[in-house]
Amino acid sequence: MTERDRKHDIQIGDETWIEFISLDGRYEQALDIDALLAGLWPLICRLETHCDAGCCGIDAFDFTCESIDTALLELDRAQLHAACLQARAAVAAAGSDVLTSNTMNHIADKRVFLQLLGHLERCLAGPQNGQPASQPR
Repeated sequence: MTERDRKHDIQIGDETWIEFISLDGRYEQALDIDALLAGLWPLICRLETHCDAGCCGIDAFDFTCESIDTALLELDRAQLHAACLQARAAVAAAGSDVLTSNTMNHIADKRVFLQLLGHLERCLAGPQNGQPASQPR
């Protein structure tokens, strides 16, 4: 058995990935969601640590819970959690199954963006019940 090619997947943990869903024949359907993510930009911009989004797209970002926890040292977790819930609902209601973020230089199936927002939501739910956000739930 060969290891899966992770070239287009989004890494969210050491061995955890959001798998790429093919966009073949659907690129022209892309809808820009940057405005829907407005409340999350303070966090997302701090996660752009591997490279510049203009160069590497989504691979420029570190979406691990540890990186999110570090970024939150300077941010309001509760406010971002509320913004994430709002963004997730808005993305779910978006009128296309193919979404793009010009800011993150990324185009993906809606299900991929929703999985990423779900991951951010879980990380932002954070240290409830005395549990650090980076621990498994």
